[in-house]
Amino acid sequence: MNELYNRYALALLELAKEANKVEDFRKEVSSLTTVFKDNPEFVEFLSSYNFKEEDKYAFVDKNVGKFYSYELVNYIKIIIRHHRSSLIYKIFKETLMRFDDYLSIEQGKVYSTVPLDNKELVRLKKVIEKNTGKKIELINVLDESLIGGIKVVLKNDIYDASIKSKVVKIKEMLLKGGN
Repeated sequence: MNELYNRYALALLELAKEANKVEDFRKEVSSLTTVFKDNPEFVEFLSSYNFKEEDKYAFVDKNVGKFYSYELVNYIKIIIRHHRSSLIYKIFKETLMRFDDYLSIEQGKVYSTVPLDNKELVRLKKVIEKNTGKKIELINVLDESLIGGIKVVLKNDIYDASIKSKVVKIKEMLLKGGN
């Protein structure tokens, strides 16, 4: 299945590159990925064999066409035409990953015991971008088990400055004999 998702993703990426709209399409794909995740009934309708393809296209035109580009609307219609609507969320997630790879963007999560304000997130993001050489997008996730501090999880890296991780390290050191 990953190969299927990848084919759709690469096709839209190529179209975006040709149209010189990679960043614009990426924003739309990101937004639509959230729409599909948050509205399973939308995906259910598009996947249903109880409705005609034309009705699904009309629904997409009316509800998606107002907010998204012609190209993205047609991308959804192609997915519908090939009876892949039940996979639309996964296709869009893969598409977003391909756009992120192309633009050197890495998604990450910042775990903290209290919500971080925008200023703290921006400062943290800049430090990580400097270290990785990539553009970083961070989402703050609350995790009271950390006790304090933060933990940043990216695709290939974990930066752990939480009190919990320090306690675990001290415990391991003590169990090994102290030093």
